Amino acid sequence: MASINVNCACGNQFVTEEPTADSGFTVECPTCGARIRIKPPGISHKQFKAATAPSAEERIANRIRKYETISGILWLIIGAVQLVLVWTAAAGVWNIINAIMRLRSVKSIYAGNPAIVPWYDSRRNWLIAFAIVNLVLGGVIGVFLVAFDWWMRDYVLRNRAVFEGSPSQSA
Repeated sequence: MASINVNCACGNQFVTEEPTADSGFTVECPTCGARIRIKPPGISHKQFKAATAPSAEERIANRIRKYETISGILWLIIGAVQLVLVWTAAAGVWNIINAIMRLRSVKSIYAGNPAIVPWYDSRRNWLIAFAIVNLVLGGVIGVFLVAFDWWMRDYVLRNRAVFEGSPSQSA
């Protein structure tokens, strides 16, 4: 098997063995741990696409990552607006901190991560407190976003098999 040079988004450059279909044509950066998909020479685009198509579990995890990113950005925007409006500044600070933590944690959402379900399962009381803080200190718009977060929690719990390694379930 041939060696190849790889450039990671973190700036690291490394040499590794050419990936195979068994590895999903991915290599792992030794510095940041990012999984990098590489199309080796000699394989057709059609073969590469078929071998690297995401599984049903990966598609669900990707959807959750996307929704969490959207939610984090919306919380950041709401928090910034609340900071500008003086009487809602306390909720704004709370929402901005939550948004930053959420956006940082998105990368940990992947199929097979057993820590995801307990984290979402434990969010029930936190979401209730978040709704109260936003209703009392921040206005009604934050409550609508809490409803979206509640839906996300239920979506993850309905698809717990994606993260716990049980047989596949779909949404």
